[in-house]
Amino acid sequence: MSETLRTVVEQDMTRHTLGHIFAKLKGQRVGRTTFMIVEGGDDLAFYRRFFDRRTVAAYYSTKLKDDGTVETGGCEELQHIVKTVLEDGRTDNVIGIMDTDYRKYIKGFRYPQNIFHTDCRDMEMTALSTQSVEQALASWIPDYRTRMVTIEPVLRHVGVMRVLNDKYRIGCNFGKKCKIDKVYDEHTHALYDDWKKRYNKAFLKASLKNKRKSQWQKVKTVWNLCVALVHYSLKSYKKESFFDIAQGHDTVQLLSLSTAKNSIYSKQTIWEKCFNAYRPVDFARTRLFADIDAWQRRKGVSLFRIAVA
Repeated sequence: MSETLRTVVEQDMTRHTLGHIFAKLKGQRVGRTTFMIVEGGDDLAFYRRFFDRRTVAAYYSTKLKDDGTVETGGCEELQHIVKTVLEDGRTDNVIGIMDTDYRKYIKGFRYPQNIFHTDCRDMEMTALSTQSVEQALASWIPDYRTRMVTIEPVLRHVGVMRVLNDKYRIGCNFGKKCKIDKVYDEHTHALYDDWKKRYNKAFLKASLKNKRKSQWQKVKTVWNLCVALVHYSLKSYKKESFFDIAQGHDTVQLLSLSTAKNSIYSKQTIWEKCFNAYRPVDFARTRLFADIDAWQRRKGVSLFRIAVA
């Protein structure tokens, strides 16, 4: 996210989100204000432009740590904030927007009250799935469509590893020990011929060699891995939409690497291009919009800046 966007989304976030909401609820002018919580700063910048600031107080999820510092809370804290505000009883005009992630593949999962989710795997993949964003990237990145065809099998495989990790609680830390750049040779500017073998090795290592796990937890992880592999052999997810399987950050990162010109086509600049190309009409066509619109109609409130069809 650019510094300009970061400045915008971080203004007024001087306290953790829940504390800020409760402070507002003590005031006399809350009225019909609806509190909207999203996962992080990028999400806030992305979604807030579609909502009416006169009626919607938007925040990204943060929590207060034991040492008094504040950190981004993500989807778990988002759900906690919405639930806590509802249980407080002073208002039920509170909603949360979070990434779908891989919850659609978890049998019996139900979204908590007043929680809405993205149409695709996450915010980034929802944007990338639109014609507006696809055309913007194709007119800017040389051979964009060819590059996407080349990297799609990798992103699908990595996405499936993430599905298995979530579904079977394997405990792989993708952000630290199993990054997408392990499949790409920056010297030759190409995918490694044995990219799948390299990635699977990194996945197993990240899953098993975790110092925080007890011996029993490691044994359980091995069992979960075995079950996951059987599941993978029976269901490969090949028929699932690419935009439901691939993770947004992985997709933008690998697309950036594939250009071999990271200074021009960095993760940040690619996402800013997506951000600017994604139009209000694109948002108005989503299931997410329709679900929130149905909620606001039931509540008799008005949340959107864009016209409701």
